[in-house]
Formats: sequence, structure tokens, C-alpha cells
Amino acid sequence: MRRGGWSASRETMGYRIDYQAREGVLAAIVSGKSKYAARIARDLAAHAGERELLIDLRRLEDRVGNLGTLVGTIGSRRIAVLDVAENDRYYVFAEMLARSLGCTLRLFADAQSAIRWLSRK
Repeated sequence: MRRGGWSASRETMGYRIDYQAREGVLAAIVSGKSKYAARIARDLAAHAGERELLIDLRRLEDRVGNLGTLVGTIGSRRIAVLDVAENDRYYVFAEMLARSLGCTLRLFADAQSAIRWLSRK
């Protein structure tokens, strides 16, 4: 995921987001505490612009219940999320919320599948 493109990092006391943009996709690797979900979502929305968004949440701690905050702030687009299999059961609620907000959220286990899905028009 680190090949080519633009890369930046945003870090505060409770979370960190590493960004990389290429081929119309903004990849954001989020780590830290999910209690900052509203701030994380604002940062993601501010950096995403009109690009498709790939959010890697595998390093975000205690995130159960905070996916709605992320989806609700980011807006209407396609959002691919990378996460661990243990959290799969929580995504049904985030996917329903995303649909009600006019966007599509889909969970992936690997970055290549997520990028392929985001790259399809």
C-alpha cells in the first residue's frame, strides 16, 4: 500500500492517521483509541475530498459502536474498510447506516480486494 502516490500523517494525543493517495483512492490507516471517532471522522472527511476512501481500522482499539460516527461524518461515497475478521458481525449496522446516508460501505480483509472494488466505476 505504500508504493507511489502522496503520503502524509496526522497524529494527536489519542489517535494517528497515515494517509496515502494514488489512482483516485485515499487510503487512511487509523490507529489509537476509538473514543476519538468524531475527530477521526472529521480528519478523514477533510482529507478525502472527492476521492474514493479506503479506511484501515485494524489498528484502532475498542472501536465497537463507533463505526456509525465515522460513516455519518464522511458523507456520500463508496467506503472500503479493512478490519479483522472478529469484527465482521458489527458491520451490518454500519452498512445499513451508510445506505441510509446515500453511501456504500463494504468490509474487506485485504487491501488489494478493497482497491479493486473502489477502482470499479
